[in-house]
Amino acid sequence: MKKEHIKYFGLFVFFCFLLYLSPISGDDWGNYIVGSQGIRHIFGNAIGMYFDWEGRIISRILINFLTYHKLLWNLMNAFIITSIIYMIEKIIHPKHKKTIFLLIVLIILGMNIFTFSQVVVWVAGNITYLFVIPLLLYYFNCILKNKIQTKKQIIIFSFLNMIMPMFVEHMGVVLVVGNLLLIIAYYKKTKTLNKTLIIYFLCSLLGFFSMLLSPGSRKRNILENQEFNHLSLLGKVKYNLPNFIYYHYIINYYWIILMTIGNYYLVKNLKNKIIKWIGYFYLLPFPIITMAIYLIRTGCKINLLNQINQNTPFIIFYFISITIIEILLIYKNNKEEEEFSSLFFYVLGIVANTSMLLSPTWGYRTSVASYILVSISYLFIIDKNIQGRKLISNILLGIVGIMLSFYSILYISVAIQNKENIKMIKQQKREKKKIIEVIKYPYFINCNINPENEYHLNKFKEYYKLDSKVEIKLIDNHWKYFIFYHK
Repeated sequence: MKKEHIKYFGLFVFFCFLLYLSPISGDDWGNYIVGSQGIRHIFGNAIGMYFDWEGRIISRILINFLTYHKLLWNLMNAFIITSIIYMIEKIIHPKHKKTIFLLIVLIILGMNIFTFSQVVVWVAGNITYLFVIPLLLYYFNCILKNKIQTKKQIIIFSFLNMIMPMFVEHMGVVLVVGNLLLIIAYYKKTKTLNKTLIIYFLCSLLGFFSMLLSPGSRKRNILENQEFNHLSLLGKVKYNLPNFIYYHYIINYYWIILMTIGNYYLVKNLKNKIIKWIGYFYLLPFPIITMAIYLIRTGCKINLLNQINQNTPFIIFYFISITIIEILLIYKNNKEEEEFSSLFFYVLGIVANTSMLLSPTWGYRTSVASYILVSISYLFIIDKNIQGRKLISNILLGIVGIMLSFYSILYISVAIQNKENIKMIKQQKREKKKIIEVIKYPYFINCNINPENEYHLNKFKEYYKLDSKVEIKLIDNHWKYFIFYHK
């Protein structure tokens, strides 16, 4: 093994370990039951849902299969996460290799813990929202690096463009828009249309509309979102602006740090001193203040801070305005350096969440693509401007070590509690108790791991083979300092 690959192997082993400790939860209980009925039922269920509930046929097949074969999912997901880190480094091709690599690793380890719970350790959310990202990064990297493509590669990329939109809707939008931007950029540079890129664009459109216009997607949209569907286009946007601000900016504290550092360098490169100082004042302090308020408010209740949130008109105006300013600054910076990649990934990151303005369903998981894509953009800027100081790398290495330790301790505790819960459930089942007590997990680990709604309660009972008439009672847990569980 080459020395440069050891770091990736280490990350792969770490995530295998973490995922091995993590139990399935929420929707996974029902998906496990589907997978347990064999390959024929796995595909039959996915096809049936395509016509009756959702168009995400590719992610649905993988969910049904890999939830049941969780050991295989552990390996595949560890590979997916490591591949994302690897592909980001390949895309940036950093001058400051150690520093940027550590910053890339922190994109995963430093993401919002609720996002982590929904896209890293939760099987359904992980396959739907994260599995497609390394494919997308690999594809865009090959195109941006102007690599010559053989007929075989063109066939493979055409196929990828058809299946990538079938993981989740807004990633289909990202792919289609990305292809369109690549066509425009190529035409601007050569004054000719690239036929291969047009083929990819058409394939991505075909995949996107095959998913979006599926009978299941239309039926689900009609049944679930009746009130939202009656809103006008502007009404939907107005309704969702607070969601956009919250899930695009406020929750992504690590990205806010990258954004602030990147904006500092972008403003620093401006020549006009007055505009430079206005830029420093307008772009740098407030995002950090907002991030701090979010973290404090999450950890403790302070009524005064509750007045500063994504519904505040000033907050909405501010973050929309800095989005526009950042696009202009990145465009200016890219134009001066004849660089396209930073602007490309920033725009795609904005598109990923902007497309959600037409959707009534938001969550931490829906913002992960935007979080990763915009982080890539700012890492380009940071790499080009940061000074190669050993102290910075050592501090980042220490932070990475802390985060690795944090998640290791956290999921060792989760595994211990899960083992105890399974033991308790089996014992109460043998005793034929009508009330089954289950120790409640912390709210910030695997999504919906505490069965609290009717659907999850029913699937929880099916998964553990409990009588449908028993009552599930969640009792308080025995955690200390957020990460330590003890009996």
